[in-house]
Amino acid sequence: MTNLNLLTIIADEALAVIIEKKIIELGAKGFTSYSVSGKGLNFIRDNQWEGENIKIETIASEDVCKKITEYLQETYFNRYAVITFFHPVNVVRNAHFL
Repeated sequence: MTNLNLLTIIADEALAVIIEKKIIELGAKGFTSYSVSGKGLNFIRDNQWEGENIKIETIASEDVCKKITEYLQETYFNRYAVITFFHPVNVVRNAHFL
């Protein structure tokens, strides 16, 4: 078992392809993404007519997670409602992520 980190990003679906591409460029081996809805400080996003949010997750080293988080902070935090966080996870099949 290997200690890695699970990075979660929640953003406007319009940013999905750009963020997914950058995740790979910054060192992650892959990601999972799907549409989500919910309520935050700014508004409720609960129907397709307003657009959807995307949740993107990747498992990577702490260094890669920090690089991705710094990129998101510098590029999107001032203009978009983007949330990102990461935390340690124990991974059994570590060859998929390193």
